[in-house]
Formats: sequence, structure tokens, C-alpha cells
Amino acid sequence: MEEGVGSFVSDLSLYETERLVQELARFEIDTHNIIINQVLFEEDAMETKLLQARVRMQWKYIDQFHELYEDFHIIKLPLLPEEVRGTEALRSFAVNLTMPYRPGVEEAETERVGIARIQELETETASLRAQVLDLQSKLEKMERQRLG
Repeated sequence: MEEGVGSFVSDLSLYETERLVQELARFEIDTHNIIINQVLFEEDAMETKLLQARVRMQWKYIDQFHELYEDFHIIKLPLLPEEVRGTEALRSFAVNLTMPYRPGVEEAETERVGIARIQELETETASLRAQVLDLQSKLEKMERQRLG
């Protein structure tokens, strides 16, 4: 299982993430993913100068995350106008964990690609289950031969 660390965008969260990654390493927990939450994207923040300033500040820290964790998979989750509540909202938002958020892309397109990815993973899972069953059968056969 791949382990990940979640963070917000600020100098303090950059520092806290580094502390957490080092602490996890001390316990031999290897971390490969960092999730940065509540990111404002430039395309979503054109309305005011205040939002544009916030975008510039956040991306300064995001660049630092990329420099510090160049070997990590960094996922940027968007700041939303409301909380993610309920199963359907969670499913819709979860697409952002497997596919990078793209501002301005229609939700239907993102959902369609997300559904395709889910179907792809379901097919792969079914194939792996079949392989496991085959290996279990071979193992049982070998155990019977050894004992019999």
C-alpha cells in the first residue's frame, strides 16, 4: 500500500509536511504521495486582485513542495465553494485523486474519464482475482502432492 501525506498550501504546512515525512521515515513508513488540499487555480481566481494574490502566494509554496519532494507524486486538490458531503459528492471529488484537477474542464468530461478509469480498474481487479484463484489452485495441488 502506498502511503501519503496531506497538506494545505502555506509555509507552515510545508514545514509540518517535512517533519511528518521525516517522522514516518523514522518508523520505516515510506511515503510516496503528498496531497495538497484547497488549492486555488489561476483560472478559478480571476474575479479579484485578492484572489489573484492568493494564487501567486500558494503557487510559490507549491513550487517549493515540488522542489523539496521531486521524487514524490504530488496531488493538488482544488478549493471548492462548498464542503464535500455525501456519497455522490465524495465519488465525484475522488476523481481528483486519480486524475489531476483541470480548471475549466467540464465536470461531465471529468466524470466520464473517471468512469472509464473505474471500469479499467474493475477489469484489472477481475483479472488479478482470476490469477489469485489460479495460483491458489496450483498451491493446493502442490500441497496435496507433497502430503500424498
